[in-house]
Amino acid sequence: MAGDPGLADIIEKGQDGQVVLLGFPYDTGVEINGGRVGARHGPEKFRSWMRRYGTPDNPEVNIDLSGITIADAGDIPAGLPLEQSHTALGEKTASIIQNGGLPFVVGGGNDQSWPNACALLDAKPDNLIGVINIDAHLDVRLLNDGRAHSGSSFRLLLEDSRFSGSQFIEFAAQGSQVSREHADYVKEKGGQIIWYTEVSRGDAAAEAFRNALGRLSWKCDSLFVSFDLDSIRASEAPGVSCPGIMGLRAKEAFQMAFAAGAHPKVDLFDLSEYNPVIEEEHTGRLAVGIFYHFCLGVASRRKAAS
Repeated sequence: MAGDPGLADIIEKGQDGQVVLLGFPYDTGVEINGGRVGARHGPEKFRSWMRRYGTPDNPEVNIDLSGITIADAGDIPAGLPLEQSHTALGEKTASIIQNGGLPFVVGGGNDQSWPNACALLDAKPDNLIGVINIDAHLDVRLLNDGRAHSGSSFRLLLEDSRFSGSQFIEFAAQGSQVSREHADYVKEKGGQIIWYTEVSRGDAAAEAFRNALGRLSWKCDSLFVSFDLDSIRASEAPGVSCPGIMGLRAKEAFQMAFAAGAHPKVDLFDLSEYNPVIEEEHTGRLAVGIFYHFCLGVASRRKAAS
C-alpha cells in the first residue's frame, strides 16, 4: 500500500540478498519420528502471513529494513524422497552462504537442521562452527532404521568429525521432554544444556541467549541458530507438531531473533515445526514476527558496521 508498505513489499525474488528466505516444505522426518504431520505446509502459509506483516521502517526501534536487501529464494522442490530433499536443501543453503547471503530457512520438520548445519560446514570449511539449538527437545535420538528424522538432527551433527560438541548449546530444553540418556549423551559429547527453568523468570531468556551467543563467538568463527517453534508455550504457538504447555514467550522469541540477527558471527538461522494444519494464523504471525525481528537485527548489524 502506498505510504504504508508491508514486509513483503521490500522482498525481492532470487537469492541475491543480505538475508535470503528459503523454504523446506517437508514433514517426512516428523512422520518418521512419530509426530503430527502438516509442517510441510509451513513455508507456504508463512509467506501468506508475511504479506500481512509490516512495517519495514520501524519508528519504535528506529530501524528501516529498506537499508538491507531481503530476497526469497523459493522452496526446495516438494515431493522428493527424504534423503534427496536433505541433499537439495544442504546444497541450496551452502550456495546462499557462498554467495554472501545469510539464509533464513523455514520448515518443515526440524530434520532440516542437519543438512543446514552441513551446509555451513561445507561453505566455510576453515571456520570453527558453533551451534545453538533453541528447542524444548534435544533432538539427539538414534536414527530410525537408518533414516534421519526430526528428532535426530543434532545427534548426526555431534557424530560428525568436522564438528566439536564443545561448540554446541541446547537452549530452553525441558526436562519433561528430555530423557536422561539423551541429556547424558549431549554432555558426554561436550555440549551444554541450558534448561528452560534456568531462563524462565522475568526477561532472563533473552539475556541468557545473548550470553550464550557471546560465549560461542569467543571460540567460533561462524554461528548457526536453530529455532524450533515448539520451544514457545502452546498458548502463544499452538500450531506446532508437538506443542508444550510451558515454554518461551513470543516477546522472548522476538528478542532472541533480534539478537541472532544483530550478532556479526551468525551466518545461518532456521525455523522449524510451523504446522498450519493444527493452527494457522496465530502461529503463522508469530513465525513471521521471528523473521521480521531477525531482519531488524541484521539491519542493525549492517548499520553499526557502516
